[in-house]
Amino acid sequence: MWHLGCLIQCYFHYLCAMIRLVIFSFLLLSSAMVCGQEFKIEYDKSRDYTKYKTFRFGEGELVTPKDQRQVSAEQIDKLVKESVTRELSMKGLIRVDSTADLVVSYVVGTLSRSDAGNVGPMGLTPGSMERTYLKDYRQGSLVIDLNDSRDIKVWRVNATVEMSTNIDKIINQVVQKGFKKYPKTLKEKKRKK
Repeated sequence: MWHLGCLIQCYFHYLCAMIRLVIFSFLLLSSAMVCGQEFKIEYDKSRDYTKYKTFRFGEGELVTPKDQRQVSAEQIDKLVKESVTRELSMKGLIRVDSTADLVVSYVVGTLSRSDAGNVGPMGLTPGSMERTYLKDYRQGSLVIDLNDSRDIKVWRVNATVEMSTNIDKIINQVVQKGFKKYPKTLKEKKRKK
């Protein structure tokens, strides 16, 4: 009888630990989804993008306050321009410094964020009495617009991501994902065949 009581008690502790693990995993995943990445790509599906052959850069703006910047405005400008140039060149567009079919402009910024919440009666980890969590992080936003020569927006990439120390990698990923669906020019399509 004593062994049965001990076995039941051990099983109860095991179930409690498993429930805590499931709840912690759920909270961790839902927290990652909330503050991970948000992408919105806006474009006119009926537009003929093959008529655009050239692009140039217009305005670029860094809206992060100077005292909170981790890199300079010049570095951000260079990273964004290199990444956009690489992606649009792979689509068959040519970068020019004068009159172009498309003008690329962008706005980039970061801000400090905190997430806090209650994890419920089981705590953060088995045996823990902590019932709340706090997560501090930096959130970055990058908006890239392609406007035609009549200043009509033809493509917009709007991304919000959780920042890390590797800013050039983040910018490259955002630009790559943002222009993934951008159609290749007829010239580029013919070259591939």
